[in-house]
Amino acid sequence: MMRISRTFIVTAITFLTVAACTSEKTESSEPATPRYVKLATISNIPNFDEFTFPAVVSAVKTVDLSFEVSGRLIQTDLVTGSDIEKGKLLATIDREPFERRVEQSRTRLEQSKRELSRIEKMFAQNLVAQSSLDSAKTSYELAVLDLKNAEQDLSYTQLYAPFDAKLSQRLVENNSFVAAGTPIARLQDMSKIYFNINVPERLLTANLGRGIKQASATLATNRSQWYPVTYVEHSTQPDPVSQTYEVVFAMEPREELPLTPGARAIVKVSLQGSMYPEGLVVPVKSLVGDKDNGFAIWIFDENNSRVNKQSISVKHIENELAIVEGDIRLGQRVVSAGATKMTPDMKVLPYKGEK
Repeated sequence: MMRISRTFIVTAITFLTVAACTSEKTESSEPATPRYVKLATISNIPNFDEFTFPAVVSAVKTVDLSFEVSGRLIQTDLVTGSDIEKGKLLATIDREPFERRVEQSRTRLEQSKRELSRIEKMFAQNLVAQSSLDSAKTSYELAVLDLKNAEQDLSYTQLYAPFDAKLSQRLVENNSFVAAGTPIARLQDMSKIYFNINVPERLLTANLGRGIKQASATLATNRSQWYPVTYVEHSTQPDPVSQTYEVVFAMEPREELPLTPGARAIVKVSLQGSMYPEGLVVPVKSLVGDKDNGFAIWIFDENNSRVNKQSISVKHIENELAIVEGDIRLGQRVVSAGATKMTPDMKVLPYKGEK
């Protein structure tokens, strides 16, 4: 009985050993299942030369008209929304008090002139002192200045349009008393149409030194027709809240394009040269690594369907594209989804999606 048990045990051990070896051999020889991955092709840098911005229409300048003297408003020609030619009389305040002051000043001037003539004759005969002559001359000079001031104040009683403009707003009504410096109307210089856009700081910084090749504008509500515009100016300090720079473009008024200040528009700007003359483009999702440790991409080998890691340098990221440089070439395919799950020499198959 003892002999049978020993034989059985030896046989069992031998069987288990052979089975284990067979299982191990089978497991090691079984090939790994390839992973399906999404691939993208390394391409040339796209044209980053054209940018579109929302814009707001504005006047060349907006001026609040006001009298430089106080008085009662007796005449106005202030129709809101009307076009006004330069030099047109817009408003008048009561001129009679100022006309009386002019007459008074003129009378005093005549009186001081006669007094100066009398003193000069007496001084020539040594009948008065030098101080009397000096006093008479001072009185005459003051009378001259007083008349000039009175005439100037009289001229201030009428307001004329300083330029061709559109009357944006009437701020007072006729027959009301207006103090000096109180705005009575708001004029807008529409000799040109201004388009104000806000450019993000990163975009302006990235394109410093590039000239404007072409710019055009259109209404935000109708983009079927674009009109050429020219650069006017831009701010050199960003808005503290939005961190954007204001840029202004201008266009000559057009009858077929009725625009008023405050209207919404679109400005399209094309720049000269290239922002990145060298480099290639890969999807941002294909990048692995970080700025401190460096970036890399997984390149797909068409011959053996395996991936290899390639170090690259990232020059710029624009939306979902990364401009890179390195030991790569145009047309190579890279893993564009699930790149972080790749390992060296991993076998993969291109994912073609559902048909």
